[in-house]
Amino acid sequence: MRLYGHRGAGGECAENTLDGFRHAIAHGVDGIETDIALTADFVPVLHHDAELPDGRLIRSLRRAELPPEIPTLEEALAVAPDTEWLLEIKTYPPKPEKSHPPALVVEKTLAVLKNFPASPVVIMAFDWAVLRELAAQAPGIRRACLTSPRTALHRGLWWGPGFAGRKTPAAVAATGAYAWSAYHDSITPKQIAQAHALGLKVFLWTVNDGQKFGRLAPLVDGIITDFPARFGAKLP
Repeated sequence: MRLYGHRGAGGECAENTLDGFRHAIAHGVDGIETDIALTADFVPVLHHDAELPDGRLIRSLRRAELPPEIPTLEEALAVAPDTEWLLEIKTYPPKPEKSHPPALVVEKTLAVLKNFPASPVVIMAFDWAVLRELAAQAPGIRRACLTSPRTALHRGLWWGPGFAGRKTPAAVAATGAYAWSAYHDSITPKQIAQAHALGLKVFLWTVNDGQKFGRLAPLVDGIITDFPARFGAKLP
């Protein structure tokens, strides 16, 4: 089982910052999970929300207009080029105006990744249109389907056509994805076993409770946590 720092170390440091990434690595994570947004001048930066706290959309701002603590993808990869990165590309099917289109975000993300050919990367998305674009533009990069109860309920919007009536593990496998990344309280041991039987890796987000960590860790391939210092020492 692999341990991933959620947004670096969101419960122990400022999230999605270079210091947070360094903190997570120092406490023994196997990889880092973070979020990609694209600026007005097409620079992939690491920020969870489409907007800054003042409400301005990142897609409408140039890189130079962003707060300096928001790193670029290139800056982050340079800090830890040998660390596995789970990169969530953020797009918003209910409100597509909040981000650039999936094809463009994928294109600009791949342009950065070409400068780090040795970095192990998994691209994740709740919007499976992102993953379809990735499969078309760079089929060799591993893909992970993110799911939540909300996106599963509105699967036509978030997943696309062709998934009505399918159980989630089967839907994920049908995309050709490498992994399924699920909200930890929404998945059952039976579903985990089904996913493994279909050849999928299973990642869980975001596990911060010690009892849940102990119960789930033996069942899955990766756990994403806000507290890498809390759980890193518990791994074998």
